[in-house]
Parts: sequence; structure tokens; C-alpha cells
Amino acid sequence: MKKQLLFTAALLFVALTAFGQATALDPLATDTQIRVADTDFSQTDGPFGASGNGVHVNATEAEVINGTISFDVVSSGEDFETSIIFHVRKLYGNSGSVNLTIDGTTEAFPLAQDAGAANLDAYETFSNLTFSQNVMITSTPKTITLDVNILKDAAAEAKFRFYWVRFTNEALSVDNFEIQETTVNVFPNPAKNSFQIDSNNSIERVELYNITGQLLKTYSEEANYDISDLATGIYIANIKTQFGSKTLRIVKE
Repeated sequence: MKKQLLFTAALLFVALTAFGQATALDPLATDTQIRVADTDFSQTDGPFGASGNGVHVNATEAEVINGTISFDVVSSGEDFETSIIFHVRKLYGNSGSVNLTIDGTTEAFPLAQDAGAANLDAYETFSNLTFSQNVMITSTPKTITLDVNILKDAAAEAKFRFYWVRFTNEALSVDNFEIQETTVNVFPNPAKNSFQIDSNNSIERVELYNITGQLLKTYSEEANYDISDLATGIYIANIKTQFGSKTLRIVKE
């Protein structure tokens, strides 16, 4: 029997925006992509709206885009496990971040400016944001949230596009998943002057961003990562290893 993935989306920015419902057949048979803009929605407030002949949810602001996109996913058949990939774009000259929240777990994805791009006002290639944990989809609606913060930075304005969400069973093989899994822990957290990283793979590079996505520091593998010159607050560490990367939040006391 074909399983169905029922996709209900709601876009929030100051006021609630109602989406309709879209259906995709048998999401685990092949990769299934669901475009948010394909849903029949109406918007009462906020910067987001359907654009590009309905292929994506689009936002444009003079200085900063700051909003939340939320949607529910449910299975109309059996429960199933899936990995989830989000496809988004911004301008090369923009910077910022997208925080993904699923099942109460939030992962931060910094989106850095590409200062070397030939045209800072052009859209960059797709940023594929992969949630690090497999997700169990059941008949109970599961809410997925994208908190979007994009600054115009070196571009003429701030632009953001959210194209689709992809559900795939590529990462569901236990053997493959365990081989490729990168375990990273940061301690102490909160930290005062420095932090350490414990990883099961060799660390190639550590990039430290502020919560707006601005790159502040770049480290190679070190015993202690100095943050003594940074102000108190929340920072995002993107830790790159030989087998993948992890993004973690660090609190500076």
C-alpha cells in the first residue's frame, strides 16, 4: 500500500498565516520533494510570499529579513523514519542564519557572505541544510520550524528563497549511518575564556559565527579555542571534520 505524506504548512511572522495541504505519494520509495509554495496558502502579514511562478517562498527586505516559517508533516499510513533536507538560497552578499527546529531539537545553520563572488547581488547556489538526526513521521502532526535571519550585508538588499523540503531514506541504513556519523561535543558550555572540542573524527576547521551569521573566528584543530576577546552572548560553531560537519551553539559567559 502506498504511504502518503500529508504536508500542512503555516507561515508565521508577527501574525499567523494559514497554508493549505499538499500530498506526496510513497515518500520513501524515491526521494520526495515538497515545495512550500505549491500549497494553497494565504498571508496576512510578514515578508514571505509565493514567487518565481510558484516555485518558492520568497522574501525581500531593504535591510534584514527576520521571520519564521512553520509546517506540520504527518503520515497517513504506517510510521516511517526519514532524513530531512531543506533547500534555501540567499544573495552572495547577504549573511545570516537559519535555525531548524524538529521535535524540540534546534540546529543552527550559519549562512556566510561570499565576499569573493563576482556579483554580490546574485543568488548563490542552493544551500542544502540537512537536519543531523533522522525523524520519525507518524499520524500525529510533527511541527518543523525555520527561523530565518538574513542581513543585506554587502548586497543591495536582503533576499531569501525557500524552495522545498526533501524527505529521503538515503541515510537510514544503520551500518552506513554509524560509519559516517560524526560525534562532536563542546565543553565547557557555557564557557568563559575558551572551550574544548571532543570529536570522534579529526577536526579540519572550526568557524565561529555570531547569531546573525557573521564569521568572527576561524581555527584549525587546537587543544583550547580562545574566545576571551568576545562579548558575552550566544555564538554558533561550525565544526568541520574529515567525515562531515556539526553546528553547535556556544554560550560565552
